[in-house]
Amino acid sequence: MKHYKTLGLDSLATWDEIKAAYRALAMKYHPDRNPGDTNAEKKFKEIQTAYDILEERKFMCTPKLDALRSKAPKKPETPEYQEEDAE
Repeated sequence: MKHYKTLGLDSLATWDEIKAAYRALAMKYHPDRNPGDTNAEKKFKEIQTAYDILEERKFMCTPKLDALRSKAPKKPETPEYQEEDAE
C-alpha cells in the first residue's frame, strides 16, 4: 500500500493510472528539472522505487492470472444460425 501512496493513488488503481501518476511525478521531481534540490532527488528515488515494485508485481501476477483464466470453465458456444432451405 505504501507504494501506491507514494504515487498518490489508492490500491485499486489501474495500471494505466499507475503509469500516468509515475510519469507526472517523475517529471515534477526529476533531478534535471530541480538541480541541486536534494529533497526533489530523494522524492524522485522514492517514486522510482515505488513504480519499479508495482511494475514487478504486475509482471509476477500476470502469468498467474493467465493460468487461472485458462483453467476457468469455458462459456458454452451458442449454436450458429442455420438457414433452412425455403423450397
